[in-house]
Amino acid sequence: MLALQLYGINPLGELILAVVVSIVLVAIGTYVGVLMALQSFFGESSWEDVTPVNRNE
Repeated sequence: MLALQLYGINPLGELILAVVVSIVLVAIGTYVGVLMALQSFFGESSWEDVTPVNRNE
């Protein structure tokens, strides 16, 4: 509700809201893209499944 009030009242709030929404959308798109690449190239759904089993730690 506060976001909607900022959008209608304050031009600076409108700009900040647009930037925040854009960043969130890019972050979600990047996350989905990485997951799709994992599934496409490696056939796995997480980075832990891709790493070799015999790690020297």
